[in-house]
Amino acid sequence: MQDVKDVVYLKKLGKRIRILRKERKMTQLDLAGKMDNFAEQIGRIERGEQNASVCTLKMIASALNISMKELFDFDE
Repeated sequence: MQDVKDVVYLKKLGKRIRILRKERKMTQLDLAGKMDNFAEQIGRIERGEQNASVCTLKMIASALNISMKELFDFDE
């Protein structure tokens, strides 16, 4: 079971991913296609419902053409 603090962090990370994706005028389907993944998984990550692996986060950063550091550039 996830700690409440973990859930808050996952939601902040998901919101950051959504913002970056929309800045690039990409849909969840567009992002998923660049990652060879499913849009449903992107949606769960963006809503903070799924704890993405480091490898998945690296693929997201790459698909968004950003660094991992930029992906995590949000207020804790």
